[in-house]
Amino acid sequence: MSIPVTRPGRRRHCAFTLIELLAALAVLVILLSTGLPGIRQLSGDSRLSAAVNAMAAHLHLARSEAILGGIPTVLCPSLNGDTCEPGGDWAPGLILFADRDRDRHHDPDERLLRYYRFDHRYLNIRSSAGRRSLRFLPSGLAPGSNTTITFCSRQAGIRPRALIVSNSGRPRLTRVRADGAPLRCD
Repeated sequence: MSIPVTRPGRRRHCAFTLIELLAALAVLVILLSTGLPGIRQLSGDSRLSAAVNAMAAHLHLARSEAILGGIPTVLCPSLNGDTCEPGGDWAPGLILFADRDRDRHHDPDERLLRYYRFDHRYLNIRSSAGRRSLRFLPSGLAPGSNTTITFCSRQAGIRPRALIVSNSGRPRLTRVRADGAPLRCD
């Protein structure tokens, strides 16, 4: 077995030249500039999907609680987690409560089943003008007109989605309006 002998005064240096470093940085800049918009798009689409899934889960929970508890439940937009807001803006949050007196208002003696806050910095969530809140009966029905809850990203290029709740109380996901036209974010 031989041991390599190095001559005194001669060291081997391993390094990049300035040209190699600049070439590597140029490739990195190109890759980042092409990949970053895609990452932003993916992030915005994920936020929108999470909000739609959270709303669908709360709709199912409201229906289930009404059926199992034998008491009507109300799901409505809320800013403070205690009272329903009169407008159809769901982006700040929602509450779900058992409506014992059937007045569609959360009273102090009525059990609050859920308070949920959306990340409203990135989303607009609006319900159709006819229904600002949803009431589920012990039969599981959600009487009244069908309502559409539209989810729009504040980031450009992300297609809106909507949940439509029919009188049967079951939500369904859509990417188009009832007439087949694209959803609008007004």
